[in-house]
Amino acid sequence: MKINDPSKVFLGHIYVEYTGNNVILLNSNKSKDFRNVNLYNYVTDKKGGLLEKCFKMEAFDSKYIVCFDDLSIFKLNSKTNNYEIDEWSSLMEYEMFTNRDLFMISGKLLLYKEINDIDGRNETFNFNLILDNKEEITNLFKN
Repeated sequence: MKINDPSKVFLGHIYVEYTGNNVILLNSNKSKDFRNVNLYNYVTDKKGGLLEKCFKMEAFDSKYIVCFDDLSIFKLNSKTNNYEIDEWSSLMEYEMFTNRDLFMISGKLLLYKEINDIDGRNETFNFNLILDNKEEITNLFKN
């Protein structure tokens, strides 16, 4: 019998800044967001798939899972209540920083925003994920 260990969850903060095409939002308070976030070593979707080294976030009234492992983005399908890969979105880049007290990941997301049934565009977000510097987190990204 195989027993799966529960996913490790690391609590931190995320700062998200919208840098996309919608100029109206660029200088408003709505374009920047700082909130609590969880970094998971894995999340299991309803189909039994494993989404590894990821965090959850919200944008454009949708929920996403951002995966560092393969730079993919999953979007919550409200009809099935399951996260499905968003082929039009991606984690463009990320970089990790550590010091004695903090573990930080800075990166850039490209999220697809549907304008209407026949049109849409990709929007850019910068993010900083800030967590306590724990050896477990550093090891998570070395595997």
